[in-house]
Amino acid sequence: MGKLKLRSLTKKKEPEKVVTLTRAERAKEKASIEKELVKKGYARKADLIARVIHAVCSKDGKNVFGEKIPAKKMYEPRLIAGSNVKVERGTDYYMNCDGVVEVLKDERGIYYIQGRLFRFGRIRVSVTGDEMEAYLTLIPSVGEADPVSSEQVISECERQGIVFGLDRDAIRSVVERAEKEGVESKDVLIARGEEPVNGSDGLLEFKVRFASGTPFKLLENGRVDYSEQDRITNVNEGELFAVVKKAQTGVKDGHTVKGELIKSIKGREVELEVGSNITVEDKGHALYYSSMIGGQLVINGKSVSVEPRLKIEGDVGPTTGNIRFDGNVLIKGNIKDNFHVVAKKSITVEGNVGSCVVKSGENLLVKNGVVGKNKAYLFAKGNLSVKFAENAVLVALGNIHIQRAALNCKMTSGERVVSKTEKGQIIGGEIRAKKGVEVKTLGNESEHKMDVFVGLDFFVENRLRELRSTKTKYENGMKKLLLILDKFNKIEGDPENLPEKLKKVYVETRKKRALLGLAIQNLKKKELELMGQLEERWEAEVLVHESLFRGVRIYYGGVFYEPDMTKTRVKIYYDKNYEKIKLEKFIAR
Repeated sequence: MGKLKLRSLTKKKEPEKVVTLTRAERAKEKASIEKELVKKGYARKADLIARVIHAVCSKDGKNVFGEKIPAKKMYEPRLIAGSNVKVERGTDYYMNCDGVVEVLKDERGIYYIQGRLFRFGRIRVSVTGDEMEAYLTLIPSVGEADPVSSEQVISECERQGIVFGLDRDAIRSVVERAEKEGVESKDVLIARGEEPVNGSDGLLEFKVRFASGTPFKLLENGRVDYSEQDRITNVNEGELFAVVKKAQTGVKDGHTVKGELIKSIKGREVELEVGSNITVEDKGHALYYSSMIGGQLVINGKSVSVEPRLKIEGDVGPTTGNIRFDGNVLIKGNIKDNFHVVAKKSITVEGNVGSCVVKSGENLLVKNGVVGKNKAYLFAKGNLSVKFAENAVLVALGNIHIQRAALNCKMTSGERVVSKTEKGQIIGGEIRAKKGVEVKTLGNESEHKMDVFVGLDFFVENRLRELRSTKTKYENGMKKLLLILDKFNKIEGDPENLPEKLKKVYVETRKKRALLGLAIQNLKKKELELMGQLEERWEAEVLVHESLFRGVRIYYGGVFYEPDMTKTRVKIYYDKNYEKIKLEKFIAR
């Protein structure tokens, strides 16, 4: 006997022959036939909703007497697919949409199965792991099902404890779109928590440029200069080198979408430990770090300090490059040719100095010698002391001390030049010393030519020379400006009516003439002051402990003395009363 099975879901199988109605049956189906609903249920698209099992052919039987027993007539179920139902293999009936399945039966015993579009709307509200956002997914209702309402969504949010930052307009927009357009919305943001506003972290801001550590300087022509290196970070005395802005407290607390409080956090403070030679000023919102001395700024981990002395263990050369330092410099080795050392405080060189430039803001000490090769230049704002020097320029605002000998050097001192030790000897070159010279031997038996100037401020003389050079440059510039203005004056009419471009040149030239005229006047005034200072004579004397040789000429202002023969143990000075140079025996004390 055949069977009719109604199912809600099953897997698809291979298609078989589909049972169809005859033409007469279809015509009769179209006529008004009363049908009764025998079963109703809900299925989704592609669900197996029914299966027809066909009857197996019957066979007559026999009793014990051999008499025929006719087989019963078999029942063959008839199931007709209606709307939204798809038949496969002639036996399996599948739903073509989400909705209601209805099974009907007429008076002939024929069954009808049809699908009617129907789907309840579904909502899903999900909250992120940090509970800072909530998202809505809405599948709209279909057919006669009631649409999803905003109240249902809000109710679901309340059920999940979402009470903060709910965006009702976003919910309303999703619901209206589902109702009017039937469009599914997926993961729409409907609630957002409020992040706390934490305090900003402290900030360390350096006010100086740090050395890059580059061991060379790339020149414009593409060549590399290893004498210019960037290895030392200098700071001046009293210089502000860092500002530490303090961390701020939390500004505003936050909330999750479930209303939980998120406390704001104070920012992290900058940890900067104060080392030696540093002052710190607290100005409330920030700490100001300044250097107590000129020196090298050193940062070691979280500690900062200023080192007053830079120590070079070996030579100053290609390995170190030129040295520029705001404190004291100690060089354990030599300063090689063509390198520079400049310090704002004292410089000590334990080795030799070659043909290079050395400038000290205080005292300069070379424990060995200076081999200048006519290129060395040594300058000290304080005293300058060397063991020996040859073919070099030595300049000091204080005294210049030569322990052994100086050969063919140009020396300028704001005080005295002294070389009176056992081997103290100065030969050749030039000496300019405001307050005189004290030396063991001046000149040599070969009557080496040399000039000694004393009694004047030779630094004033140098400044006067530089000032006059500048004044000459300005005066030449003034002549050029006057020539341009003279050409404008030869133009007929008022210069003010000139074309705009020429008028601009005219106005700028007059302005430059006025400014340059003021500058020249100031230079002339300063020139007179320096000339007055230069006329001042200082008490100065030349003391020779042993020998003064021929070839040495000693100047006091406009007069000079030159010995006609070797003199021993003499004192040479200028007698203002007689306005001449005098020489007398000198007895060392």
